[in-house]
Amino acid sequence: MNKQSKDGRSDGVVEEHAGLSGSDRRTLDAIFRHPISHNLAWRDVVALFETLGTVESKVNNEFAFKVGDAQHLIHKPHTHQLTVPEVLELRHFLERVGRSPESLPQPAAERVPALPNLLVAIDHHEAKIYRIDVTSDDISEHVIAPYDPHHFLHHLAHKDQSREHGQRAPEDSTFYERIAQAAGAGGRIILVGHGKGHSNAAHHLAEYLEKHHPEAHQHIVRGIVADLSSVTPSQLLELGRSTLRNADDINKLQIGK
Repeated sequence: MNKQSKDGRSDGVVEEHAGLSGSDRRTLDAIFRHPISHNLAWRDVVALFETLGTVESKVNNEFAFKVGDAQHLIHKPHTHQLTVPEVLELRHFLERVGRSPESLPQPAAERVPALPNLLVAIDHHEAKIYRIDVTSDDISEHVIAPYDPHHFLHHLAHKDQSREHGQRAPEDSTFYERIAQAAGAGGRIILVGHGKGHSNAAHHLAEYLEKHHPEAHQHIVRGIVADLSSVTPSQLLELGRSTLRNADDINKLQIGK
């Protein structure tokens, strides 16, 4: 007896979809993103395949993702996030069954221009957000404000500015929330912080995004440590561009294996 997906299709029938919307579309795009996503949530992948076909639970935490007559076996990750090899395997499976972002276009009403790649430079006192893709040498053209639907300034100051420069201020969730809202207007994100471990505000921002804005967290490409007290905006932008280029080159090597 064939199992049916939630839209009533049997396993033996491949039905064309007019397009995905909402979180399923974002998950599909994340699977095919370059460089490869390091933050793809298991629950989002399961939801996507429940839309495209069926998901069947087997023994030992193994699951069968079925699209038409084809199936892909995968173990539920202990960390609840897929590894790079697992994302690659899903990508190849979806390509084989004709379920890539190109084959499942967005509905016309939901199509939007490509989102800008962003660099977020942050310490415990302030954050500055820049658009990496602009070719102009005028640094003012790189600020995120014109692309921010929430109209936040590109310079987001921590509310506790009374402390001596360099001394860590208490954690303020509204500080990270404002940055998350502003960075939400972007595509791939490069985080640049100062210090190591929990002394690095970029570390706290990444944790905040993972907990409160998982979709934005999926867009983080790399985290970089730099001396923000001495680096210039132009140097930051070049650092962001080179990081994206290196990530793309690594991704091409992985895909070519």
